[in-house]
Amino acid sequence: MMHKRKWSRSSVESAEELAEKLTEHTWTGCQGFELGSYLFLNDSTGPDGVQEYAVVKEGVQIESITFGWMKQAEALETVRDILAGKYTEQ
Repeated sequence: MMHKRKWSRSSVESAEELAEKLTEHTWTGCQGFELGSYLFLNDSTGPDGVQEYAVVKEGVQIESITFGWMKQAEALETVRDILAGKYTEQ
């Protein structure tokens, strides 16, 4: 089933905006956000669970992060680390 998913995505302008959206709102399944060259795709298994997002760059999932457990400041730090390449460094 997961291979047939289609996401609706919205562009966000900044790490701050994304962190706020990921921690202060509940989104429907298959909602995604685009920031720079990264996609943050809601990969939650059900509507009642905490929101988990697949982080995708250039079509490859590089991480899965449960933003639903984070405060906004922690999510902002995580998003900034992702944008800085800390999750893709070898």
